[in-house]
Amino acid sequence: MHAVFDVTLALVFKQTASISIICILALFACKKDILTTSSSDTVSFDTDTLFFDTVFTTVGSSTRKFKIYNHHSNNIKISSIKLAGGTNSIFRLNVNGVPGIEFSNLEIRAKDSMWVYADVTVDPGNTNLPFVVTDSIEFKTNGNFQDVQLVAFGQNAIFHKSGNGSTSFYLNCDDVWESDTPHVVYGIAVIDTSCTLTIKKGTHVYFHNNGAIVALNKGSLRIKGTKDEPIILEGDRLEPAYDNVPGQWQGIYLFPLSIDNEVNWAIIKNSRLGIQADTINPAASSNPTLTISNSMIYNCSSTGISGRGAWIQGSNCVFANCGDHCGTFSLGGNYTFKHCTFGNYAPNGIDKSALVLNNWFEDKNRNIIPRDLESANFINCILFGSQQNEIILSEVEEAAFNYQFKNCLIKVNTSDVNTETSNFVNCAINQSPDFIDVNMHDFNIDENSSAKDIGELNEVSDDLINLEFDINNNSRLKDGLPDAGAYEFVFE
Repeated sequence: MHAVFDVTLALVFKQTASISIICILALFACKKDILTTSSSDTVSFDTDTLFFDTVFTTVGSSTRKFKIYNHHSNNIKISSIKLAGGTNSIFRLNVNGVPGIEFSNLEIRAKDSMWVYADVTVDPGNTNLPFVVTDSIEFKTNGNFQDVQLVAFGQNAIFHKSGNGSTSFYLNCDDVWESDTPHVVYGIAVIDTSCTLTIKKGTHVYFHNNGAIVALNKGSLRIKGTKDEPIILEGDRLEPAYDNVPGQWQGIYLFPLSIDNEVNWAIIKNSRLGIQADTINPAASSNPTLTISNSMIYNCSSTGISGRGAWIQGSNCVFANCGDHCGTFSLGGNYTFKHCTFGNYAPNGIDKSALVLNNWFEDKNRNIIPRDLESANFINCILFGSQQNEIILSEVEEAAFNYQFKNCLIKVNTSDVNTETSNFVNCAINQSPDFIDVNMHDFNIDENSSAKDIGELNEVSDDLINLEFDINNNSRLKDGLPDAGAYEFVFE
């Protein structure tokens, strides 16, 4: 009897153990298949940008890959993976071995990963293709949106970029950029201490988003265009929709103690800031921080030209249509502009006054620190725009504030600015310049312009600059008296 009972009990224990093991295994299996639906749970990637860094000389194709990680203790479902550019994209995807441009409901097990492959085919003969072609892969997980950027070089060009993935890089000392091939700047190109970057006539320079040129202590930028072969600096999106989109690249920054910078016959457009010249070092050079002539800076999302305690000399230039000011000269300094047009009619309706002058700056503790504005002279210039007052004068009494407008056409609110002083000499106040088409950045004047013949003849030529010819190479002396601004009106 006992033997039978023992056998029966043993069988029961055996069956119970088997059932328990099955249940435990099932429990683990069930737990392993649990999906996290928490909005705080997302996937992660082993990169945020895929670079296809081949210069394509023929139809070229390249493939890159990255991993998607699920670092959570439960499974996770990616609701969708797709190319932002859709069927119009030149990129294609392969997710977990399946090709396509859009995928849905892909599950990654806990602590597991998934491969994503992306390829691109580029035809450099397509002249409408941007030099840098971009797209992104969009992910939606538990209501969260994430992306991985795709960047490919689309045409033959000389590419200036970091070799280690950093956002900035040093140019070769005393580098020279020729015009035979376009140049594309991907990141912040730095002119090192005591080095020079020279850009030759006819060169076209394209900047990817956040691209910039920076000159350090005793570094110099020399942009040397001509009337027939100007140098153009703009963003790298070549599609017609981007022709007049501001803020596509950062701009040109001449850092404190940069010296002997020259810009001649250049077109700088669609940046965040055009050119910023910072504090001069009198001991380093007897020349201006920046000499700019025969150039146009327009359609910046911030300021066109900025001086910060600098020495800037400008002539035959147009600074126009900026989201902030066309010219900002702060922290003191020395500034002379002859036959320049400052016209602010930002096409998107977001603009401020054409010009700001001040003799102070605000430190990190928000204390106002006086700084002498030694001189700011505007001669034979136009300062106009869509605001009631196109000149902002911000002065503190503790520092010098020396400025003068001579033979200029100016738009100001005379209730705010007293033009009946020696700071304003022979100026036409609040009279129309009659620009041809400000929305198309055409600041030529027509025959009815009040800027005609109001310029000072003696200022057309001096020891430093010769302004006998305007930015279109038309003579200012043909009818006896020069017009104000960068353009001389010419009868057909």
